[in-house]
Amino acid sequence: MKITRTSEPTRAERTQPSAGGASRSTGVATQPAASSSQSTRLTQLETQFPQSSFDAAKVSEIRSAIADGRYQINAGAVADKLLASAAQLAGRKA
Repeated sequence: MKITRTSEPTRAERTQPSAGGASRSTGVATQPAASSSQSTRLTQLETQFPQSSFDAAKVSEIRSAIADGRYQINAGAVADKLLASAAQLAGRKA
């Protein structure tokens, strides 16, 4: 896996079709703009979950570790969090 982008795309970049030309057809008509209720909800969510800063040095170190094959994954911790997330989605406490 190769990581080349160092920042998240802006909202405009995430919502615009790719610059390569025609977008993929799904057979479903798309709306040209979000409805006002969707727009209002998006604004509420953006206020509720403000952009968080990240540690660029840590990202760089992790990128280097992945590239060098030194990055270790704790499979047990990943499994525990996955099960807790699934239980939360199912409405149960883990």
